Amino acid sequence: MKEATAIPVVRTETRRIKMVFELKKDLTEDEVVCGHCRGTGLEIADNVYGIQGDAISAKTRFPYNNQSLTVCEYCYGGVLKKCPSCGSLIGKKNYECPCGISDKKRTEAYEKKSIQRWEEAKKIPLKEAWEKYKCLYIENIDEFVFDADENEYWIEDYELNIPDLKIYATTKEMINLDAGSVIEFTCSELHEDAYDRCDIEGLQKILDKWCEEQTGTATYFPDYSVGVIL
Repeated sequence: MKEATAIPVVRTETRRIKMVFELKKDLTEDEVVCGHCRGTGLEIADNVYGIQGDAISAKTRFPYNNQSLTVCEYCYGGVLKKCPSCGSLIGKKNYECPCGISDKKRTEAYEKKSIQRWEEAKKIPLKEAWEKYKCLYIENIDEFVFDADENEYWIEDYELNIPDLKIYATTKEMINLDAGSVIEFTCSELHEDAYDRCDIEGLQKILDKWCEEQTGTATYFPDYSVGVIL
């Protein structure tokens, strides 16, 4: 008869660490101490494990625990913010309160600003706008339109379907390189007078010509100072 093999017992020692300390929290009116971590910004994480060949581990897969502290999953630094609209607590998992009141207020504030911006803008007719600008910006749909021949009719269709259509002129930005900065960087590992001995003006002319040829870099931005009327 085959002898049964005894499973050894690995001795473990449990240590409990008690931490006693005080934290100062200067809170604003819309802040409260997190009830989960009690303002510490930390929580206990379980790191369970077993030991191969251990009799206790053979009965229970992960009988041992090596707990540690980790960041609280509910708050930032032990503090929760209250929704300014309904007073509910906003946790780390929520960008804002689900009540939606704050989002509604932001939308209303944006619409008010949009109306004010439109009223203050200098107005020019659509035909003049296409003569001055290659690109126009339609704020209502957040879209840039190019080429007067193709898009003039589209804009008229937008006017029929979108109330209070707001069209603006645009500004154009293209790639720009500064010769002084290029030379300064290139000469950083050379002798101390290398920068002063370079033809900065000559390089700038070359760079300006090269930049003008990079038409694909043209980027347009709304010019809210000029509105377009149909």
